[in-house]
Amino acid sequence: MNQPATLGALAALIVGAVISFQAILAARISLADNAASTGLVMYVAGGLIAISLLALFTYTGQLTLAPLGWQRILQMLLGGLAGVIIVTGSAFAFAKVNPAAAVALIVFGQMGVALLADYLGVTGQSATPIDWRRIAGLTLFAAAIWLLITPGKD
Repeated sequence: MNQPATLGALAALIVGAVISFQAILAARISLADNAASTGLVMYVAGGLIAISLLALFTYTGQLTLAPLGWQRILQMLLGGLAGVIIVTGSAFAFAKVNPAAAVALIVFGQMGVALLADYLGVTGQSATPIDWRRIAGLTLFAAAIWLLITPGKD
């Protein structure tokens, strides 16, 4: 693996850990009210942090913004809506399913969408066909999820 790919893999691993941390935190907070209000308030808090960082980095010249056309604005709104669904859904899922199974189910959903994105080449990279190895990987992952969800008989 070359250096950019190694850094990308490390970043993905860190993001995965942070997603799990956030979901566990959201589930814990949602015990006081509910997943919907927890998710929305957490997302607003994250938005305020993002606005502050955006202002700071733009002001210091460390960050520049591309022009905002209608298509870009729509994509950003869809990304924001996805974020609200992610935070709210994670708070709900982690309160109902054990954390290991919840994380595995979230990653399984991500893998399915990522395989489709690879196949269609929507990220700007060349398209990658869905072959038996990828299907076998998803199948093995589904079996692992089943083992995590199924209650053990001690």
